[in-house]
Amino acid sequence: MQIRKGTADDLPFIRELTKRATNSTYFIDGMGDAATGVVASYVEMSTDVFSKALESQNHSVYVATKEDILLGYVIAIHEIPEIDWIMVDPAAHGSGAGKALMIAALDALAEKGTRTNVRLTVVAHNERAKAFYRKFGFLVTGPVPDRDIPTVEMQRAA
Repeated sequence: MQIRKGTADDLPFIRELTKRATNSTYFIDGMGDAATGVVASYVEMSTDVFSKALESQNHSVYVATKEDILLGYVIAIHEIPEIDWIMVDPAAHGSGAGKALMIAALDALAEKGTRTNVRLTVVAHNERAKAFYRKFGFLVTGPVPDRDIPTVEMQRAA
């Protein structure tokens, strides 16, 4: 597996990877139309968000690949500081891609002078993701208001 900076050449693969990742994350029994709408909106905006982040001096974008296959990507925002998007193909869960992407994003933020108070949001029912983020020092700080699907904010204190 390789971690590298994202490029415009990755754009053709972002939409489908985002669809697979959000489908596996947002849908649980009883979510119905709310999950369908959220997944569709994330998939629709994913390539635009990725493309704009590539062009921004305020963002770091990394991708994980194996044999030229995109396993996942992460977008970090420097000024906030925030892990804005981290998507890993469900087929790559457990491969170390998510861990490597998170380390790359946190290192990029550290290079910009931010080691603490990094935040991210996660679907409240996604216990696997919350456990993953806790391994990096993130703790749930509270709910995110006005979301169609219950979401919590997590922050890294150290």
